[in-house]
Amino acid sequence: MVLTKYIFLQIIKSVSLIFLFISAVNATNIKNSATVFMYHKFGVSKYPSTSVTIEQLESHINELIKEEYNILSLDFIVDTIINDGDLPKNAIGISIDDADKSFLEIGWPYFKKNNIPVTLFVTTGTIVKNNKNYINWDQIRQLKKEGVTIGAHSHTHEHMPDLDIDDVKTEIELSNKIFLRELGEIPTLFAFPYGETNSEIIELIKEYKFKVAFGQHSGVINETSNMYYLPRFSLNEKYGEIERVIFAAKSKGLGVYDFIPSNPSINENPPFIGFSLLDEKLSNSLNCFIFDMKGQVEREIFKFNERIEIRLSRELSKGRSRMNCTAKDSSGKWRWFGHQFYN
Repeated sequence: MVLTKYIFLQIIKSVSLIFLFISAVNATNIKNSATVFMYHKFGVSKYPSTSVTIEQLESHINELIKEEYNILSLDFIVDTIINDGDLPKNAIGISIDDADKSFLEIGWPYFKKNNIPVTLFVTTGTIVKNNKNYINWDQIRQLKKEGVTIGAHSHTHEHMPDLDIDDVKTEIELSNKIFLRELGEIPTLFAFPYGETNSEIIELIKEYKFKVAFGQHSGVINETSNMYYLPRFSLNEKYGEIERVIFAAKSKGLGVYDFIPSNPSINENPPFIGFSLLDEKLSNSLNCFIFDMKGQVEREIFKFNERIEIRLSRELSKGRSRMNCTAKDSSGKWRWFGHQFYN
């Protein structure tokens, strides 16, 4: 009896050690990757910084409907990662911000024809009758019936970190009430206007039970990503060429964790930047670039096995600044991590 119990305990111990070994091996590799693209306007040449040409849109769709890609809804992507499921190879998500009329008139017919799932992030304060720039609630309801997922994008599209936190609460609550009145439900996905946020706002988004939230910084989503500050590749006339779309679509997550500063709105300028990599081998080919309104910021990169630290040569200018880090893994795949700072 005692011997049997001893053997049983030894088996349990061995199984546990095997499990820990397998976990340790897997911990050096990301399990999932997903690239999310963000559009605003379609064929509106007056606003090249937020619009893609029709020719660009056609080239994007013709590429992404190829068998090597898997276009999925944002809900499916984030639910799979949250629940530790398995995403297919080259998982792609499509999002549109602001509910511009050009989405209804130009963008959606292309996506609908090709059975491409789309999430439309709506700023509720702009959806009023006879607005010449944005669609109305009847049109949003029709889009929802046709399969478009509706996400929240605040009420007034203000720079949220510049608001008092009580005003941010008002933004969210007013937006939620309007969604509930017009659509009968409150969206579970949120996108920060301009991609700007801070730690306090992120905690508020969690309190209001949004499942995830998206920024506007380039990068590939994986299981180490901050689920309340997820990256998206912004597409416009300047940054909408098919080569960039292909590169982003085939890139994988970098596997970044323990990122500092944890607050996207920086308190110390220049910020001291640091993060760790699940796969420390990626540090060999890793390179990071930081840009603000003045251009590229000179930096020094220090590599300590899996830990990366970056020192900037000067303060970041007022407004939004972005960091992009890429590395090539042992299989030749590009990995991409991005982050946006707000000052």
